[in-house]
Amino acid sequence: MEPDRRPLRGLAGVAGLAGFAPGVSRAVVADGVVAALLGVTLVVTLGPGTGSGAGARAVAAVGDRDVDLAATLRAEAALRAGERASRDRPRTAAAPSVGATPAPVPAVVGQRWVTTAVNIRSGPSAAADRLGSLAALTRAAITGVTRDGWTQVVSGGRVGWVKSTFLSTTKPKPQAQRPSPGISDASCSISSDVETHLTANARAVYRAVCAAFGDVVSSFGGYRAGDSGDHGSGRAVDIMVSGDPGWDIARYLQAHYRELNITYVIYQQQIWLAGDPTSQWKTMEDRGSRTANHFDHVHVSVS
Repeated sequence: MEPDRRPLRGLAGVAGLAGFAPGVSRAVVADGVVAALLGVTLVVTLGPGTGSGAGARAVAAVGDRDVDLAATLRAEAALRAGERASRDRPRTAAAPSVGATPAPVPAVVGQRWVTTAVNIRSGPSAAADRLGSLAALTRAAITGVTRDGWTQVVSGGRVGWVKSTFLSTTKPKPQAQRPSPGISDASCSISSDVETHLTANARAVYRAVCAAFGDVVSSFGGYRAGDSGDHGSGRAVDIMVSGDPGWDIARYLQAHYRELNITYVIYQQQIWLAGDPTSQWKTMEDRGSRTANHFDHVHVSVS
């Protein structure tokens, strides 16, 4: 007689297992419960003459194949145990990357007074990155190292470079600021021929500065034939002056840059762009001479 093979699906089928085969062992019933939870079909094979004490074997049917349930359960248990072990295994934190050791800050050997607001550069060049700035009438900590007209300084725990011309061994006097005069369009007797090739905006700057500061200005410059910049187009004025009076004129031009249509001002190797805060002067590259670096005149360009 052929063995009786009965497929049982789900918990309901397992619950009726004892009904059709009272002799099924508890182990087979337990296998049926697990198989139901795993979502596979349990096939119970009963030998001939099933009755009390009849032998039974549980097989899990996967697809169209019969697989021994015990082997299936062992494989499933091993898989679940492996997942738990992987999940519970402590993770080793990645070792933090070790950066390069920062260069030590040189020792400070003295101090210098800052004559005017100046930028601190990462190297001895106006083209080097800007690290910060030093305010006028403050003291800079120096290391004693100089290079190409630049002095090495220490500020905020960092080393940088400042143009040596902006540092002094004696405390500079505060710059007296006289009240900013208004704008005059009166003709000027100083370098009057300069108006010939100036644009209307440049002529307005020339006359306004002459009326307000004619007592300290030695001469004016303007148009230069063949110049590819603002001087060649008549949109620039050079105001020949040096020292503190030059800063008075620069501040005057900043205060009236809108009325005079000014685009930028240059003085003592620093440039101010119209619209920036009045204290935001940027150091320019070294052009090699006092005049080229604008230490003897204020340059004004207009739109």
